Amino acid sequence: MEREENKEKEKKKSHKLLYLLLLVIILCTGLYLDAKYIGIKGLKVKEYRVESSILTSNFSGVKIVHFSDLLYKSTIDNNDIKKLVNRINELRPDIVVFTGDLVDKNKNITDSDTNFLIEQLSLIDANISKYAIYGDYDYSYDKYEDVMTASNFILLNNSYDTIYYNNNNPIYIVGFPSSIKEKTDLNKSFEFYSDENRKYTMVLVHDGKTIKALDESSYEVDLILGGHSLGGSIRIPYLGGVFIDDRSYKYYDEYYSKGLTNIYISSGIGTNNYNYRFLNKPSFNLYRLKAQSS
Repeated sequence: MEREENKEKEKKKSHKLLYLLLLVIILCTGLYLDAKYIGIKGLKVKEYRVESSILTSNFSGVKIVHFSDLLYKSTIDNNDIKKLVNRINELRPDIVVFTGDLVDKNKNITDSDTNFLIEQLSLIDANISKYAIYGDYDYSYDKYEDVMTASNFILLNNSYDTIYYNNNNPIYIVGFPSSIKEKTDLNKSFEFYSDENRKYTMVLVHDGKTIKALDESSYEVDLILGGHSLGGSIRIPYLGGVFIDDRSYKYYDEYYSKGLTNIYISSGIGTNNYNYRFLNKPSFNLYRLKAQSS
């Protein structure tokens, strides 16, 4: 009798282990399918209010759209790009910035693809201006500069521009190329800089190594916008991004604050070496500037 009871207990235990194993398999399969097919689609808009005491009141309320790592032809197709352009225009931005990696360098980009990119990126409407910089993948696409300039983006490459809006109080925008492919020239890019009469300064970077260089410099900046990391592609609660390369340095989460500097990292739209996204939908950022005195 006792032997039969033990056998029954062992049988129930085996069944529980089998059910547990089956549950784990189902869970892992579900997570894989989500990351492979569901997580890579859709489009989120992440909104932030950016306040500053140095920002003049004429720029208070200005809207900046920031998108990055489009990586066209990775997990992003023509319909995805059309949806992105429409969503950006719905927000009626004043300034639009792109922080690099337009196409997937491992895919064949035809002349038809190039024409399509120009057609769509030209449709992005900005009340003031549109800016772009080089990501590391863009050096492998010999039409990158042609595409961006034909689409009315001002390409900043170790250079800056002065932005005026409504009156003679400007802000500055600085753009650096990918530090993976090209040297960062801080002194050339900050030729305008003055400690005595400092103006609100926004900086476009592709990767975290450039942010590190800025942090170690004597230049004070107010807003840094970057990309490259894709937020780690796969994100685990309490652990953060999984696939982070060294060039992201430590800048791969959405937001960092260092003194007076606000740093925002776009999680991007496409995918690179790993065609997966989990808890990290394709996204772009919307910033609303606010002068603290206004």
